Amino acid sequence: MDERVIMRTGRPSETAAAMAHIRAKYSKLHPEILTDPLAERILCAPVLDETVLDRGLATDVAERRGLYVLARSRFADDRITAAIAKGVDQVVILGAGLDTTAYRETHDDARFFEVDHPDTQHWKRQLLTEASIPIPDNFTFVPIDFEQATLAGELAKAGLDRTRPAVYIALGVTPYLSRPALDDVLGYITDHSGGEAVLDYFYPPDEATADQLQTRAESTARLGEPWLSCFIADEFHDILRSYGCHVEDHSASDLVATYGARRKGRSTAAGPHVVHLRKRTDLLQN
Repeated sequence: MDERVIMRTGRPSETAAAMAHIRAKYSKLHPEILTDPLAERILCAPVLDETVLDRGLATDVAERRGLYVLARSRFADDRITAAIAKGVDQVVILGAGLDTTAYRETHDDARFFEVDHPDTQHWKRQLLTEASIPIPDNFTFVPIDFEQATLAGELAKAGLDRTRPAVYIALGVTPYLSRPALDDVLGYITDHSGGEAVLDYFYPPDEATADQLQTRAESTARLGEPWLSCFIADEFHDILRSYGCHVEDHSASDLVATYGARRKGRSTAAGPHVVHLRKRTDLLQN
């Protein structure tokens, strides 16, 4: 892979902290969607009302974002649970940031691989220690500097077995990938026989309401993590299908409603979407 997040060298991702902050705040308000008691603990501080990514957003827009962040995590959790129930014993979380899935879910029969930038993983290890959150025995950190290593090479060294199925999770990752990097990730996932994935994507800011995505795109760019890849639904589906994938797509509003919560204010199809993808050949074999 030749390019991923343009992070400020030597420091962790600030958007990772913001996402943990959002999960901590909104999981308290909406436990019907997701319960994530570790999100606040890993931050090692009381959760404030406003995250760095909320600045400049109307209250209802910030809440819609919070509900979406919870719903996409819940959807990924459900897909992991379903895959493990079918015998999948490898879970790969790409761009993990401060994700707590491997620490709050009791899936002893599966090995979890967390993939992220070395600076972010070093910071996360420190936070886990400070919060007295143990690292499970069935867990492996996979630090990757994409300027010097490849996803395939580092996961192979970490012990991922490509002869056995795996489920890949990549939430909040695709906007920060260049198109060549995205193709590399999709190619790697879809070449894995028996593999499946959950990822989300964002519409181009000019295709969405200004108060939803434009402000966030500008916020992350100021943090040194600009959006590089955004797609409308038809365009992204075409890319996924070119890899021979069956695509199941959920808009943010539909996903939130699935878990019993209602988004306030107006909704738009140009908001974020979550997709669950599997190879068509794998579906035919099952």
